[in-house]
Amino acid sequence: MKLPLLFAEIAAKRGQGMDIKAIARAALKAASAAPDCFVSLCAAADVDRQAEQVDVNLAAGAKLPLAGLTFCVKDNIDVAAMASTGNCPGFGRVADTSAPAVQRVLDAGAILIGKNTMDQFATGLNGTRSPSPICQNAVDPAIIPGGSSSGSAVAVAKGICDFAFGSDTGGSGRVPAAANGIVGLKPTPGLVSGRGMVYCNRSFDVIPIFAKTVQDARRVFEVIEGPDPSDPFAYTGAVAKAQNHSTLRLAVPDRLDHFGDAAAKAAHQVNLDLLKETGATLVEIDFAPFAEAGQLVFGSALVAERLIDYGRFIAQNPDAVLPPVAQAINAGRAYSAQDLFEVLHRLAQLKLDCKAALGGADALVLPTIPRLFTVSEMLADPMSLNTIMGTYTYFANPLGFAAIAVPGRMRRDGLPSSVCFASHAGCDHILTDIAQRFETSVTQRT
Repeated sequence: MKLPLLFAEIAAKRGQGMDIKAIARAALKAASAAPDCFVSLCAAADVDRQAEQVDVNLAAGAKLPLAGLTFCVKDNIDVAAMASTGNCPGFGRVADTSAPAVQRVLDAGAILIGKNTMDQFATGLNGTRSPSPICQNAVDPAIIPGGSSSGSAVAVAKGICDFAFGSDTGGSGRVPAAANGIVGLKPTPGLVSGRGMVYCNRSFDVIPIFAKTVQDARRVFEVIEGPDPSDPFAYTGAVAKAQNHSTLRLAVPDRLDHFGDAAAKAAHQVNLDLLKETGATLVEIDFAPFAEAGQLVFGSALVAERLIDYGRFIAQNPDAVLPPVAQAINAGRAYSAQDLFEVLHRLAQLKLDCKAALGGADALVLPTIPRLFTVSEMLADPMSLNTIMGTYTYFANPLGFAAIAVPGRMRRDGLPSSVCFASHAGCDHILTDIAQRFETSVTQRT
């Protein structure tokens, strides 16, 4: 059967004579050997059944843009007949149906391998807030894998699966991508259906895509994008078409803090220089309104929304939840209804301020993460260091922005660097174009 040549890994396997079932079985075998990345796996018989159905559909002439690609999903996303636990033993439910995003890629010929480990209840950006074993970074096990979608990112970075779904509230689809040297595409909130999840903030939770390249992420995005008429939080605004930018005008923050990581600072400057070499014009803007919007995600009454899905469980089962997770979620109990409305009013103003600050720029470009920490450093100071990880990602979802994290030039210490492009709602395709242009520049100069 002829398969679309999207992903380098599957193209190579097909070139070696592997059929769809063999590819799927190899992925399941690799996943079985990575218990730090997965909390549950599909049965071998189910993986075989999926592969056989893809073959049948291809033989019948079906157009399957993701035929034979393997994928995995974070443990807070519903898959029919599998539990969604948020990586908290004792919590969760067996889903009757799959989340629409999952069903769309299954219908497009992708083969599900399993569900990924994560920071418990998606509360964390570092990857250490999970029951043992802690997911190991794909580049250097001593470094945090990033979270909360740790297993999803690592499974792709290690080549276990071709792509993966995570969830992103304050950066969970961009931070682990950056820490593991892969792409993390975070759509405009509501542009991909958000139904079928254990939520942090239902108002702006997003399902991001992890992939090895921008083109791979884009192909998956093209399958799952589009408003869901059954999703009350669906985005129904305009979606900008991809553009062939002969020149780029990119906004950069007027202040950057790498929190003492000299290698991260140097790598980001190299990445900015690469952008300028491609003809991009960098324009400094006031980052203060973006930073303030980001601080509201975890430092205001917005955090009380997390109590909806699992607040009662935590109150009744305090020993079942990791202390940093419980501390972060229980903070929501301190706010009043008036506090929430004050935050919503302030956020409405910040949306206007950020739009004005961005001006006519095609995108805002930032370091995806300000710096990297070791696992031991994070475990020693789990609250403040976790907050640092979200310095340049927290703002995107409450503002309704789209964003994509792309690997940059390798740091001088051999660890990955990453650049994030962000822009207004509906600019997803423009961002993937910009990201691919940057990715090409990085590849050509490596």
